[in-house]
Amino acid sequence: MLVDRLTGKVQPISLAEFDPDYSAVNWFRDYAAYCGVSDDGGKLFAIIMQIGRRKPLLKKAAGNSNDSHPACALPVWERNPVRVTFAPNPGQKLIFSVKSRSIDAISPDESEGAQ
Repeated sequence: MLVDRLTGKVQPISLAEFDPDYSAVNWFRDYAAYCGVSDDGGKLFAIIMQIGRRKPLLKKAAGNSNDSHPACALPVWERNPVRVTFAPNPGQKLIFSVKSRSIDAISPDESEGAQ
């Protein structure tokens, strides 16, 4: 739900392929990061949505759903530079840099030296 603090207007927010059994949403400014799941429950996606947009800014395949670890860890936002880290399965990390309306993938080597 989105609540306008000035007017008190409440409106629902639709998050593509969101399933609360697989992931929780982590917000940063007007961006939402979460793991989405396919209709058949077999594939996971790293998804970044922006309020006011119908389509995700990012929808990246993140592997298959794993019965032993069915839930995706909460994505973690960093402020400077703005980026988000997904860990859909144990031992797997996907890092994306958010620049206005574009998303860049960061290789594991690049993320090692950054703080």
